Amino acid sequence: MKLDEIAKLAGVSRTTVSYVINGKAKKYRVSDRTIEKVKSVIKQYDFKPNIMAAGLRAGKTYSIGLIIPDLENTSELCKIANLLESKFRERGYQLLITCTNDNQDIELQCAKHLIQRQVDALLVSSALPADTVFYNEYAQIPILGFDRYLNGKHVTNVLGDDENDAQCLADNLFKKQSYSKVLFLSALVSLPVSQARERGFHKAFSSHNNIAVDYLYVAQFNKAVAKSAVEKWLENNEVPEAIFCTSLTLLQGFFQALLDKLGEIPKSLVIATFGHHEMLEILSNPVVCMVQDYQKIVQTLINLSLNELEDRQLGSDTNSIQRKVVYHHYD
Repeated sequence: MKLDEIAKLAGVSRTTVSYVINGKAKKYRVSDRTIEKVKSVIKQYDFKPNIMAAGLRAGKTYSIGLIIPDLENTSELCKIANLLESKFRERGYQLLITCTNDNQDIELQCAKHLIQRQVDALLVSSALPADTVFYNEYAQIPILGFDRYLNGKHVTNVLGDDENDAQCLADNLFKKQSYSKVLFLSALVSLPVSQARERGFHKAFSSHNNIAVDYLYVAQFNKAVAKSAVEKWLENNEVPEAIFCTSLTLLQGFFQALLDKLGEIPKSLVIATFGHHEMLEILSNPVVCMVQDYQKIVQTLINLSLNELEDRQLGSDTNSIQRKVVYHHYD
């Protein structure tokens, strides 16, 4: 069905139908009665506007690009991606999701590909170092970094306070009891997020110098990569009394390595981690988690990207989203 046919059935002009469909009826003082007549015909004949044609007229594709390093279904980023897809779809936008596996070259390829597809905005959880200037080349579209800091003249970031959150998490770990050995498990030391979380851990650890800490950095925030690295570490080390983990995905790899070696996760192991999963509630181990507010992150990303699209004014701010501490068996 075409606009002319809807106009004829509703007894109005084609222009009036266009105003109603594109949400401009009030702007052009179309009466409520006329709006209802047009909407009634649209509903009766199940009319669906051609989004691509409308996008071309408006200079938009109604698509949003998303670049994340991890699509494992238990990761925090996967939860955020699922929520973003649902919320953008409700607003008429298609989310195009790409995964980098923490490979910098793949991220660059993904970004170029999405921009070539003329996405209206780009959301990135980056694997690039802090001094990257790549995204400066694409100031024509809104670019938002989240979860990990993204450098760029016109980039808006939505982040947690990684350094202070890591200090808070480590403080909770060290206050629980005394330890002789703790394992610090992280990945990609070149990333700003990894550096910030290690700085926060060091601040808390500075008053506990009697504790031996082993630092294990793996090549990716990936469960299988973490499992392999921990298995090699366990060949020359005893199971630690506590673990501080900068990512839930890494913690899962650590658990798998323990299960393969011991057949169990020692009940005395104290666990401190960024991220949360239901499996941590099942364990009898003392667990303290630093958990993101997924809903607030998603809503902030949507509001910022749509506001920038509407205003055509690209931001460069950092928006901080506070995490919360969650305890299990942590008496």
